[in-house]
Amino acid sequence: MKIYLLAICLFLSSMLHAQINKGAVFIGGDLSIYGTKTNSENPANYTSKNNQFNFYPSIGWVVKDNMVVGGNLLLSFSNYTQQPSNNTKSNRIGAGIFIRKYLPIGKSFYLFGNASLNAASTYSNYTIPQTYYKKETGYAINATLIPGISYQLNKCLFLEVALNNLLTVGYEQKNTEEENLAGGIYKGSSNSYNLYSNLGSGVPLQVGLRWMIRRK
Repeated sequence: MKIYLLAICLFLSSMLHAQINKGAVFIGGDLSIYGTKTNSENPANYTSKNNQFNFYPSIGWVVKDNMVVGGNLLLSFSNYTQQPSNNTKSNRIGAGIFIRKYLPIGKSFYLFGNASLNAASTYSNYTIPQTYYKKETGYAINATLIPGISYQLNKCLFLEVALNNLLTVGYEQKNTEEENLAGGIYKGSSNSYNLYSNLGSGVPLQVGLRWMIRRK
């Protein structure tokens, strides 16, 4: 019984001492990379490739113990090809603000929740050579919730793994331009609202590093 009590006391003590102290500055970012390749023979022969790259550099300030407020950039690029028929390229470039709360769970380990508000310009280009062309431009605004776990590698460096966009609520506006082989051109616009989760599709995990500059 005494051993159990001692273990509990040591665990609680480690939680109390594992603090990200007010006044520190966090510099870092998150990265996610996704790629697939599919070969099919039935009903038609084709090869498809899907590649996606996301990078979110950020800076934040510890406004109170274990709570960080800051801003980040959003850089997302994807390319989908289905040979020999079509190709789709898209990107999102923008910025956002976030608040992140860390919860110490033991020596050097933290759970965290990250809530953010983001805005980005969007672009996509879908092409079937000599047959069809479609271009979409616009912007997107969304709020996201991302949970994760952080491990403090040393006094200043944190390694983090998070669920990419566990929950997202957003609005998107698109301007569309299409052209077909016959020379017909269509232009239009659309607005959409969405609520979705990225679990089980796309890039479910993102890996990040944070460098903490402590207040002297």
